[in-house]
Amino acid sequence: MIQHYTGEEFEQEVLGCCGRGGWNGDYIPYRKSLALVKRFQPWNPAEPRPEVARALHASVALALNIEDWSELMLYTSINSPLDYYHGIDAFFEYKGRVVTLDVTINPHKGQYKADFTIYRKDVYFLDGGINQEGIRAIGNEIARWLSGGFLSHPVRRLW
Repeated sequence: MIQHYTGEEFEQEVLGCCGRGGWNGDYIPYRKSLALVKRFQPWNPAEPRPEVARALHASVALALNIEDWSELMLYTSINSPLDYYHGIDAFFEYKGRVVTLDVTINPHKGQYKADFTIYRKDVYFLDGGINQEGIRAIGNEIARWLSGGFLSHPVRRLW
């Protein structure tokens, strides 16, 4: 685990990178950006590869109490137009519902475009070990939104 690193490095460590699919850096509207991300995933969205992404996917699947985890998709959008122009680093999709994520090392991030913001302390301890309890808490909150447990827009910060 890197002790001092950039937000971009943190995002890539937690979520990996989305394929660019020929994207040249120009603006792409939100829905088209979502479609591009889905098309150019570096992994099967039902089986994310980075360890933290895999743990978060498992946590949400367990909280939803679903038997077939392939019903729950986690898409990374790092380095895609969804990331650059729309502030979304990743999103979960389950039964037609989408919950978006922003992953950051900035504990004072002011503007939130995603449904949930995940901070470094939420996924790592100071010594670099994975914070399973933090990931479980985030997974429970995301699962409540994906299952329709709330009627209004989700809060931006979990703690």
